[in-house]
Amino acid sequence: MNSKKIRTLGAVVLAFLVLLYVGYQAYQATHQSIRTETAMYGEVSDVLQAQGFILRNETVIDESYSGVLSYRVADGSRVSRGGVIADIFSNESDAASQRELDQLDQEIENLQSLSQTANFYVANPSMLGDQIYSALEGISQLVNENDFSGLNTQKGELQNALIRRQLITGEESAEDYSQRISQLQSQRDTLASQTGSATGSILAPEAGYFISTVDGLENVMDISQVESITVAQAEELLEQQPSSTDAVGKICQDFNWYAVCVFDEDDMVHFEGVEDVYLDIPFASTEQIPAKVLARNSDGESGKTAVVFQCSTMDADIAAVRNEAIQVTVNTYSGVLVNERAIRFADVEYATTDEAGNTVTQVQENVKGVYVLYGGQLEFVQVFTDQTVNGYAICRTNLTEEEQSMLVTDSTIQLYDQVVVEGTDLYDGKIVR
Repeated sequence: MNSKKIRTLGAVVLAFLVLLYVGYQAYQATHQSIRTETAMYGEVSDVLQAQGFILRNETVIDESYSGVLSYRVADGSRVSRGGVIADIFSNESDAASQRELDQLDQEIENLQSLSQTANFYVANPSMLGDQIYSALEGISQLVNENDFSGLNTQKGELQNALIRRQLITGEESAEDYSQRISQLQSQRDTLASQTGSATGSILAPEAGYFISTVDGLENVMDISQVESITVAQAEELLEQQPSSTDAVGKICQDFNWYAVCVFDEDDMVHFEGVEDVYLDIPFASTEQIPAKVLARNSDGESGKTAVVFQCSTMDADIAAVRNEAIQVTVNTYSGVLVNERAIRFADVEYATTDEAGNTVTQVQENVKGVYVLYGGQLEFVQVFTDQTVNGYAICRTNLTEEEQSMLVTDSTIQLYDQVVVEGTDLYDGKIVR
């Protein structure tokens, strides 16, 4: 190939590269690679995940008996010292009959109360409708969660509301329910004559909350030492396995119970200045459980911290919890949510008045803010935020007097602003096509 052809080929390649560069610059000038998100008001929670070991002041009821137990009290119920927890029957048939008798007694008592004329004439039909739907919703929720321990209570509430409504609307009369009571009483008397008497009873050794399940871990730690628990002790607790036992049940004597968790250094930053939290135990309760941070015991070698939460909420499901996954809601924040990728720092030039009353221009360096798209033009606005949770900065729109004095841009972030979360070569006043 001669030199003339080489020069021609080189010129063609060079021209192509120049055209490519010019085309790229033209594209950049007319197509800005900017992506925005709308600033929305919201609420975010700072949530930590942990495994928790539950400690209570528990007394095991390890009383020997011969026969079949029929419990008189439900899990999580408050009992007094010396109160009857369960009756002992010689066989399962008598125990089952006694449980049926207890249900009949409860139904008869409810009907007798509701059939009193002074009781139903003051009822509010609208309120009764709300009670009916609330009871139906409660039954549906218990069934969906395979939790049948509270069905009798919900059934009773539904029955009471339905009866009251029928009475005040005239669909039924007090005489109708008197007949129903007589039928139930006759059924009860017949069943009672066929049921063997209890051969004994189990009494509560202490006052407190009754729990029928015993897992063998009731005495793994002295409850009085819970505030000083170490990381090593907490980790040992979390490795404990339940064991089977023939005990009747146990009494949780104290109003308070404790959840012990282990957190690393990064997690403990979230607890700074925090005393009150909420616990979620998904397999035990659908409600958040209020708790106090009772102790934070750090281990300098591992960098971990044993945290003890004190709680007082109790029901049948919580009473059975021992070693469960726990979600700790440390705090909940509300404000205008801005993607943390939108946060930038820029030097802002602003005008101020000196002591002589003259207008002077100053520059504030490293101002924290975001770029907002207004009518095809970028504007840098200062933001005031202390928390970033789940990738979003929580920004304040109602500024304090101190924050107003620190504001060096025309305004701060506002609801529904189009905030730039992706883009290059951003600057105040830039035109975006």
